[in-house]
Amino acid sequence: MAEKTLEIGIIGLGKFGLRMATTLASMGHTVIGIDMADARVQLAEELLDTVYKADATSLSVLRSLHVQDLDWVVISVGEGVEQSLSITLNVQELGGPKIWVKASNEEHKKILQRLHVDRAIVPEMEAAVMAAHQLCHPGMLDLIPKYGGIAIQELRVDNWHGRTLVDLNLIQSFGVMVMGIRPAGERAFQFVPPALTVLHKGDTLVVAGRADAVRKLEP
Repeated sequence: MAEKTLEIGIIGLGKFGLRMATTLASMGHTVIGIDMADARVQLAEELLDTVYKADATSLSVLRSLHVQDLDWVVISVGEGVEQSLSITLNVQELGGPKIWVKASNEEHKKILQRLHVDRAIVPEMEAAVMAAHQLCHPGMLDLIPKYGGIAIQELRVDNWHGRTLVDLNLIQSFGVMVMGIRPAGERAFQFVPPALTVLHKGDTLVVAGRADAVRKLEP
């Protein structure tokens, strides 16, 4: 089934907003950029098909740009919490789009959560947490804070040479699921390997589970 093409508005075309906008556009989604600064608008016009210089703190302006008809709106303004909240309330009043907001700090995030936006993120803090985990656990690929902290990690399995996934029984023993395997000497991963797959020195597994459980694995 083909992925649904979304219509997404990015309000605030600084480093975070513009990178998100160009990434979404490269994925085939329709992206509309909105910002008040001439320099950011001019740069975005070189990278996006549709960019407006407009004041998103004005409800009538947002309505005239048909923001209410979008699937998602990402609010990424860096001029202050008050402006961010004003735009958020405007988009909520329009109804329709789901809303992600880039928060400047934890207090800002808490306010946004009380407003029941679909997601409030503090990119610098999330990146710092991820970097700290990767520093201590170099094979970690991702950390999902929700649900108690889910880690996705690469593991070299030299000490499990000759054993099968059934032998290891990682789900029962650790609550960790094997998502894929990259055989020694190969570049591509095989996803959801069969339970009777025999491991060899140099193989790499990708596993997922609670971060504390993944850290207990010592292949």
